[in-house]
Amino acid sequence: MTTQTSGALCAVKHPLSGAVIQRDGASANLPILLDATERARLFVRLRKGGSTVPRFDWHAVGQCECGETSCVLENVSVGGEYTLELELRAARGEVIGSASVNRLLVGDLWILGGQSNMDGWGKLVGTEAPSRLVHAFYYDDRWDRAADPLCWYSEATDSVHWPVQDPEQLAHSAKNDRRFRQQGAGPAVAFGKTLVKRTGVPVGLIVCSHGGTSMDQWSPAKLSEGSASLYGSMIRRVKAVGGRAAGMLWYQGESDANKGSQPAYRQKMREFVAAVRRDLGSPRLPFIYVQIGPFFAGAEIAEHWNALQADQLAVEAELAPALMAASIDSGLDDLIHLDTASQRRLGRRLAHLAEILVHGRTSLSRGPRPATVRFADEARTILRVRFTEVNLGLWPKRNIRGFWAKKDGRDLAIVRQEVDPNQTETVVLRFEEPVPPESALWYGLGVNPVVNLVDEADLAAPVFGPLTI
Repeated sequence: MTTQTSGALCAVKHPLSGAVIQRDGASANLPILLDATERARLFVRLRKGGSTVPRFDWHAVGQCECGETSCVLENVSVGGEYTLELELRAARGEVIGSASVNRLLVGDLWILGGQSNMDGWGKLVGTEAPSRLVHAFYYDDRWDRAADPLCWYSEATDSVHWPVQDPEQLAHSAKNDRRFRQQGAGPAVAFGKTLVKRTGVPVGLIVCSHGGTSMDQWSPAKLSEGSASLYGSMIRRVKAVGGRAAGMLWYQGESDANKGSQPAYRQKMREFVAAVRRDLGSPRLPFIYVQIGPFFAGAEIAEHWNALQADQLAVEAELAPALMAASIDSGLDDLIHLDTASQRRLGRRLAHLAEILVHGRTSLSRGPRPATVRFADEARTILRVRFTEVNLGLWPKRNIRGFWAKKDGRDLAIVRQEVDPNQTETVVLRFEEPVPPESALWYGLGVNPVVNLVDEADLAAPVFGPLTI
């Protein structure tokens, strides 16, 4: 997608072809920035689907001087794809220069941050099909329709993403990546398409994530390093597309699920979110993130993995406006990366949460959250686990998998896990023997648990525990 120019118009610097302009309600003001080589009047027209958009037939928007000129096209309705046409006209009305910028959208911009599961590392089989109403701002500062893979490190404008520094090696890496890439399916395209389907608002994805990165690598303290840091690059890229966004999607934590990093994770998350909101001048920027999922690893890491998942669940209320999506019921394409089908499923879950935070869908709930745990009998063999924020009811009704109880390191046998047919937000656990006091209950214990509890909107129950019972 290229911007076409001729004559006295040297370049249209903004908007770029394919750009998504962040809306305000039902419309947006469209800033225009261009270079001209002659003094003339600037006329613009907006077209969609081959027809002129009402109110935006050819009309004068300003006087161009030699050099850089700016103006604003006001109240462009949500939607697209639009074509913006520009003409420079001399005093007698003759056209002395022209340009066109195509495939413009007015909608919502979403920042994509985190590590490889946000990049997308699912196999490139059965990926989400692209949509003309979901565009991406790629690492090379180019807008285009969003299609997996979204992340091409070797093509990045910002050096923080480069796998090598030598220009020749970098070009070679980029060429080979395009020829041989077999992984790269992520959640974002499905997220965007689902939101468009449910709301009618186009979506722009600002790609900023980078695989294998920790909270320290995303530190806001590195802002001054600019494009040489993940945080600095992210802020630069958001500002490059207008400086505003509808919200942020975040999937990160695997690199911090260890003895050295996990204890500080919760505080670093709070500081990170606060800094993003501050540095973008948006104190209520919606933040939607993923609780890390399964990992095909040894049991030695389970303690820290589960502790970080517990941190992510606990910090949700402290980051408001923020919501968390669970991913523990996902499949894997390798040791740690969600498979393609699970990534698409996760994208739909994230879109559900965006409907709540950004579109105000009060009829929707954020997904199951553990609320109360109590025994229903004096013998302590029937335990009721009640959830809040459930959409319609929990599923499956029987043969639930994922709950685990222990006492002093000894497993306590749960012989049945099922939904109460009369209170469908409650799971009933039946134990083989009376449960000793001060026992502990988990859901999703370990790094690769067998779990299947969701609500009727397919929002998964998160990993939680230990809860004292």
